[in-house]
Amino acid sequence: MSNLARTERLRLVDAARRAGEDAPTLCEGWTTRDLATHLVIRERHPAAALGIFLPAFESRREDQERAYAAMPYAQLLGLVASPPRWTPGGWPGVESVMNTSEYLVHHEDIRRAAIEWIPRRLSLQENRAVWAQCRIALLPFAAKAEGRVSIVGPGYGQRSAGRRSGGANGAAGEITITGEPVEILLYLMGRQKHALVDVK
Repeated sequence: MSNLARTERLRLVDAARRAGEDAPTLCEGWTTRDLATHLVIRERHPAAALGIFLPAFESRREDQERAYAAMPYAQLLGLVASPPRWTPGGWPGVESVMNTSEYLVHHEDIRRAAIEWIPRRLSLQENRAVWAQCRIALLPFAAKAEGRVSIVGPGYGQRSAGRRSGGANGAAGEITITGEPVEILLYLMGRQKHALVDVK
């Protein structure tokens, strides 16, 4: 089976190259250059990447962002396409866990920010790999939800997580998200407005 994390990495680079460095993405305020810079820092400068979440590391992240801002776009995309050998994200097994969702979702961030786009049709093997990522992404999503969350991927399965609602309302707050694995993953990863799913 092909490595979907690696495949999506290269698909993202191709989409970013065709879109151009100033094209918008679904990440609010980010262009494709900003997104590429994020991916490079995440992979090559782990301490600086912590600046996304921790104020103590914010200055490191900003320093790295300034350094990459001066880099030609084609060279920046080359860094995205070719991770360093030492990064855990490039190791077999670890790469799939760390990078499949990251690159697939950010690839769609580029694609779906365009004025016209159409959903992609992934292979059966790719969809199975994405469904596995959905099951992982469900846990943190359900932890923040008010009630139980179920995901249904026709042909791939069903999974539920989170606390059951109690009291007289019974199922109040419980939701079921149905769709293709890619669409469910996008929904769980915060792209609710752009995910083609049925939510009940």
